[in-house]
This record gives sequence, structure tokens and C-alpha cells, in this order.
Amino acid sequence: MRILFLLLSLVVISVNAQNIEINLTESGAYEKKEVVKVDSTKAIILFERAMIALSDWTGPDGKAKAGIDYQEKETGTVIYKGRYSLGFKNTFLGNGWNRYAEFTLKVRCKDGRAQVTIMVPLITAIYTTNGMTSTSSVAELLKAVNKAKGAKHERGVKLMTDLTEIADGLVFAMCEQLKNGSSNDEDF
Repeated sequence: MRILFLLLSLVVISVNAQNIEINLTESGAYEKKEVVKVDSTKAIILFERAMIALSDWTGPDGKAKAGIDYQEKETGTVIYKGRYSLGFKNTFLGNGWNRYAEFTLKVRCKDGRAQVTIMVPLITAIYTTNGMTSTSSVAELLKAVNKAKGAKHERGVKLMTDLTEIADGLVFAMCEQLKNGSSNDEDF
């Protein structure tokens, strides 16, 4: 019985100690790219779909807050910057950190296709009691998560998982907007 308990303990320890791997850019940001093919749709139509979608967009979960940072009709490029919520981390008696991922969403449109890229370089935490702000790069946080043990490691893995799932969801939602457009689209 002792041997079985010892073996189970080793398995639990090794599972808790596993490192999380996220593909990062050279600058340490999380990045996801997708190319969406929209046959026989002109670049200008895709650009207009992106502009309409981004004009009051809050992402698939309603939590992204941002605005259009750059737009150029001639190149079919729209850059959208903002933040999305990664939830609340309770520290003591209802006090804690509201965590946000800072992101840039770039849409490049060409005839018949568009590339949607999201980059998440930073995570910002704002303490609820005094408004103190802490900002860290995704690379720094990933390194800290992989060094952590036990519950702290598990919370870090959840944070990184949430970060990638929400970012990937934003890319997917934009790709769907570009594919589906609105019924008012006119091909010329």
C-alpha cells in the first residue's frame, strides 16, 4: 500500500511540475495568425467588412475593449488595439487583481483572402483597492509560471490557457466576420 501511495504521489508531483509551452515571437509576445479564404470577394469588400466588424466590436465574449489604431484602404490594412479581460484573481476578502491582456489585431485584405493576426505582448493587472497597476510581458509571466509549484503553477497555467484561448477566439471571430459579412455587401 505504501508503494502504491508513493507512486501516486510521484505522478501527481510530476503532473504539477509540467511546463506550459506557448509559441512566442522573438519579442516575447503571443501571436496567432490565420488566413481566411473568401473566394471571389474583392479586397475592398473584405476591408469594409473588417471596418464594420471592428467599429463597435467587443470580441466573441463581449469583453474586448479597443479601437481602430490604423486603417489604410489602399493596402487593405486595419490595425485594432485594445485589451480583453482575463478575469479576477482574489487575494483577500474580495480584494484582488483585475487582469487584462493588451493586444493588437491586424487584418490585411487581398482579393479572395485576408490574414488576421493577433499579438498579445503584455498582461496588466489592476489592484481593486488602490488601483495599483502591474504590467508584465507574456514571456516573463510564462517563465514565472514554469518555475512555480503547486497551486501557484496551476493558477499560472490557467491564466496562460485563458490568454491563448481568448486570443484564438478573437482571431476566429474576426475570420467568421470576414467570411460571412453582411447581407448588404455588393460585389463590383
